[in-house]
Amino acid sequence: MKNIHFTLILVLFLQILFTGCDDNSEDNTPDAFEDETSLSDVISSKRYYNDLITQLYDEISEKNKELKKLNESVKKLKKETAEKTEEADKFFANNQKYYNAAYARTEIIQDSVLKETVLTKLSENENSFNIKTEQLANLLSEISQKQAELNDYYNAMKIIITMKQNAEYQNSNMPDTNKLKGLTKDYQNIIDIIKVQTKN
Repeated sequence: MKNIHFTLILVLFLQILFTGCDDNSEDNTPDAFEDETSLSDVISSKRYYNDLITQLYDEISEKNKELKKLNESVKKLKKETAEKTEEADKFFANNQKYYNAAYARTEIIQDSVLKETVLTKLSENENSFNIKTEQLANLLSEISQKQAELNDYYNAMKIIITMKQNAEYQNSNMPDTNKLKGLTKDYQNIIDIIKVQTKN
């Protein structure tokens, strides 16, 4: 069911792309490909690949009202999520810090009987806290899963949408192979001359 939903989403946005992002100009070189970053930097940096997809996608969405609106919705939702979960995240973080500190302090108690008593009470208290906050913790977990799901779909959509622009670039900017063939002949001519010299 999830795969069907995902496919429908992608089909919808591809339709938007084909109907709303036509560029009739002769130069189909995206601005992102005009970046003068060296090839060695591109190869050595995984981050660059992500940046390139983002640049290409931003160019497309800037000309497409639907994608622009979607981007704003995603941005707004992420900001809203951070604001609404901040209190709960801080609440759990502070409690976790307390229990970590309490267990660490219990370890320095020398009296073994007293130490065991404190550990038992501390464990009971922590279990009680986990029961009281189970619903809250589950909600945060569900939100986190939805965030991950949205990121997956959003990234997949960006890749699929930018494929069309990349294909147009490939078709209109294919280098002339004759130039390269000429170079190999030039190299071979000089190699042949050198071979003759090395025989003497």
